[in-house]
Amino acid sequence: MPINGIKHIESSNYSIFYIETFSDELKQIIREQLQGIWYGFSTVDEMPEFYSYKNTLSSFIDRYKDKAEETKKGMIGELLSHILLNHQDNNLTSLSILKNKEDRSIKKGFDIIYCHIENNKLWYSEVKSGRSETGVENSTSYNTILLNRSKSGINSMIEEKRQSLWESALIDVTLTIKQSDGKLNLSKLLADDSPIVNSNQKKNVILISCLYHDLSDELLESSVSNFYNSTATENLFEEIIVISIQKETYNVVENFLRDEITIT
Repeated sequence: MPINGIKHIESSNYSIFYIETFSDELKQIIREQLQGIWYGFSTVDEMPEFYSYKNTLSSFIDRYKDKAEETKKGMIGELLSHILLNHQDNNLTSLSILKNKEDRSIKKGFDIIYCHIENNKLWYSEVKSGRSETGVENSTSYNTILLNRSKSGINSMIEEKRQSLWESALIDVTLTIKQSDGKLNLSKLLADDSPIVNSNQKKNVILISCLYHDLSDELLESSVSNFYNSTATENLFEEIIVISIQKETYNVVENFLRDEITIT
């Protein structure tokens, strides 16, 4: 669905989101989604007072504030990925939370796992965020660098076949999906897709880049299309979706979240 301030280009295999302004509509979507994205929608529904919006903001900022700049870019990029994909009419249901369950470090494992609710296909995503610090790379070339990092990262995790990746994902399902909404079926679907049960099957992946470059230099749609085509020919994955997000800076989102604590 369209969001004020965001130009959206969509094809069957890729989407590009140009966040031109941090609009009031986007801010409101973040307010409505943040608790569920951070803690899990099922968890928040069970204890809304404990997992209030203000407590969620405090928890996010507490984990965020002392991180290195590159980590901060990644956390905001992953948050924006959750927000934008959740808001689209794509039949994808997120099975993942943003908050790391084990400790105060950044989230380990797959960034976001989605299930297509009509065909029960699982999609594993990897988000890579950043900007060209040297200024050598323009938006188009640096976005391709980020997408290649995403591809390499998700492929390495899949090839490792670590049981712990799926164990962590199964915990996320219990936090995000209500029993009445098919928690058991989704857990079994995820378990059956693990390397313990199905060691050789290729996975469906969503490769996501979050580029922090001025929108006077928009990344070219043709580069995203070309990246999809070249990745498809590598035959690493079953199916592929490519998502690119371009926003001038991550600091605007950070400042919004900090300001929200003082006014809620």
